[in-house]
Amino acid sequence: MKNPFSFFKESSSANLPVITLLILLATLAGLVFVGYEHFLGPQTDQLVKAEKPLDEDETYLGDVATTMVVDSTMDISPDTTKMTDTASVDLAQQKKEAEAEVVPAEPVVAEPAGKSYSYQSASGETAAAIATRFGLTEDQVKAMNPGGVKSGSKVKVKIQAMHTVGPGDVLRVVAEKYKVSKKSLMEANHKKEDITLRGEQLVIPLK
Repeated sequence: MKNPFSFFKESSSANLPVITLLILLATLAGLVFVGYEHFLGPQTDQLVKAEKPLDEDETYLGDVATTMVVDSTMDISPDTTKMTDTASVDLAQQKKEAEAEVVPAEPVVAEPAGKSYSYQSASGETAAAIATRFGLTEDQVKAMNPGGVKSGSKVKVKIQAMHTVGPGDVLRVVAEKYKVSKKSLMEANHKKEDITLRGEQLVIPLK
């Protein structure tokens, strides 16, 4: 007599590969589904949450490699007070040094004592030559003529006096009277010879 359960045994043996195949397909479908969700990235609600503005008590760290965290207690602003004080000190020091540097003023040439005399200079005669003629310095002649000394023009000079030649007033006698040299007396009066004329006006140089 044939066993009634032999049919189920045969059916189970025959369906075993099919069941195994279904299990494998289910496993593969599960892996594909899990991988699909993984490649889809974050869910929409997660994206919305990421885009939500940060609260006041939240801090976005960002990329640690490229973000510099600044301590709020650190004072990285320049100390303008110290800079201003330093600039003020430098300006004050420069001002003090500038005041200390006394620029030498041009020496003031004192006008010599004597009588003013308008001398008619010769053509080509320089201020130095005129100064020598009247016993002055070149600077004194220039100081008395601020407009410049021009040859062939009137030049202001100083002399001792004007002497009118009288009886016996030879050049030597006149020079001794005013304590000047005979040579300087002749140069001041353009004389080449020791000759005087009665009533002649002689210019007496300062020395």
